[in-house]
Amino acid sequence: MREPHNAFSRCLPHIRAPENDSTWSLSFPKSFPSLHAVSDSDNDPLSSLLSSFALGPSWARAAGTPQDRTPKPAPPSEDRPPQREFRDRGRGRDSGGRDAGGRDSGGRDTGGRSSPRQNSKFDTRRPAPPRDEEAAPAEGVRVILAPDPQAVHLIGKEVQHVARVYPLYDVAKILLAERARCRAIFEALVPHPPLFSGKIDESVFLTRDEALRHLWQSDLRNQFIEEATIEVDPPTGNFQSVARCGISGEWLGPPNFHAYQVNLRRLHRERFAHLPFAVYSAKVRTERGEDAVNAWLDTTKIKTRWRLKDDADDAWIEDRAEAERALGTRCLDQAFAEVRVADVLASIAPSHLSPSLLTSLQLAGNHARNHPAILIPAVCRAAEAEHLPVFKRQGKLLTGPARPHPLPVGAVLAERPSIMVNWIRANKPAKLEGLWKAVLPEGGTAPPAEFAADLFWLLHQGHILLFTDDTLHVQEVRQPSESEDDGPPKPPKSKKKRLPKSARQHPTDLPPDSVDLPDTADLPDTADLPDTADLPDTADLPDTADLPDTADLPDTADLPDTTDLPDTADLPDTADLPDTTEHTPPAELFKNPSAEVDVSPSL
Repeated sequence: MREPHNAFSRCLPHIRAPENDSTWSLSFPKSFPSLHAVSDSDNDPLSSLLSSFALGPSWARAAGTPQDRTPKPAPPSEDRPPQREFRDRGRGRDSGGRDAGGRDSGGRDTGGRSSPRQNSKFDTRRPAPPRDEEAAPAEGVRVILAPDPQAVHLIGKEVQHVARVYPLYDVAKILLAERARCRAIFEALVPHPPLFSGKIDESVFLTRDEALRHLWQSDLRNQFIEEATIEVDPPTGNFQSVARCGISGEWLGPPNFHAYQVNLRRLHRERFAHLPFAVYSAKVRTERGEDAVNAWLDTTKIKTRWRLKDDADDAWIEDRAEAERALGTRCLDQAFAEVRVADVLASIAPSHLSPSLLTSLQLAGNHARNHPAILIPAVCRAAEAEHLPVFKRQGKLLTGPARPHPLPVGAVLAERPSIMVNWIRANKPAKLEGLWKAVLPEGGTAPPAEFAADLFWLLHQGHILLFTDDTLHVQEVRQPSESEDDGPPKPPKSKKKRLPKSARQHPTDLPPDSVDLPDTADLPDTADLPDTADLPDTADLPDTADLPDTADLPDTADLPDTTDLPDTADLPDTADLPDTTEHTPPAELFKNPSAEVDVSPSL
């Protein structure tokens, strides 16, 4: 039990520990001791002065010292229930305080009741700052994981070297085991603004300010700007305390120094922007003493200045903020480009990504590890780019050194391949270890090199499949099923042309006029229609290839208008005209068209 350390603690009830681990009890003193401060005097000079004003009620103006007044006796502990406030307040933090789960330090369940100190308005303890909250995922940006081509190339070399068949599901799990084996593709969807992708290093940021902050804090700054340090005089003044960052330990200066707020804001913006400013400022501590002040003064003796490499030799910039603005205005476009799609390695450093993009990448990686099948389409494309065959067997996609090629039962093979094939067919499921034991000579421990070379040839030809669990399988010729032997083969089904989604209509979306359509009962009976067998055979029709080309016909626009021709009803009947067979024009007319021939008597 901690001993009382002041006069007020002697007014608290005394806690008596039980002798047999039963119930704790409280006992109150008969009288409370008088309270005196260290600097109090018996003759207060202000006592008579204040009493002359007659302030307060009569009981407060009673003359007499506190020692003359007798306190009200406290009732016995057995007649009065114990006060929870005093009981809990008497227990210090080191003597059985309760935790958030409703248990004290002894492990006893207290029913979830909190300490009165936590609910008291007189609690002077400084609350702890809130924990760092993770940034929310970026809205409007899609993150896609794809296998890294270099990782797929190494897997392809391994497949060809060991001549085994791997399921693509297992290949996807192998790629997702490490972030360096995948690529992260960030795609900014419309109307999201474009992303800032680094031209020199792999970095992606959402805003221009984040890209500029990365350019200033990374080693890329040395490619565009020069930095130099000079010695200056330290500030003068009477400084008693100095503020210091509680995270990095950097000196910020005295709280009353003119550059204190500037340094505080700068350090938060450069290194701890992921924390709210109120949370970061709560971590700043103040140190007193001559050593702390001298340590801060030593940091102010050195001043840094900057100059862009394309500027003159004397164009130094003293202000840090001005140097950042000059770097962003003139050099940011050389280091970053605005893009809609950014492709980076999934093991990118967190400092090269915006906090929101980093959260989105973590969520996408966790989802892919829980569901590796979503990476199989990308693995298929990557395997085909490495010339790895992809085939399907028993509903699973596999890849191996070669595509399976059936081996007929009666195929003629050499002696050693024939022995291995016959043993695998006779010992299903065949294991690689059993095969070597069957072909090993007596007393041998290692597989014969000749048999190993022949098996390697069979594996690369696709006649035998070696799976990851050392199971060997001979690729047999597929036998047609009984249903395929009965009857002629079925014609292939024609694919129905589906309308686009925009042209499809739900029955409820039909126009209101559709209810006025005629009833199908009123339509004519199809039995009354003529039989198609009575129609002429289309084979007797002339071939359209023999018809003249319509392109050679004259244009109808050049023909005279038929409306200007005389009506045929007004013309004389051709039966009344004389016979022209007896009046043939003389032959001289055809020889000399310009000669005049008199044919009027004949007419």
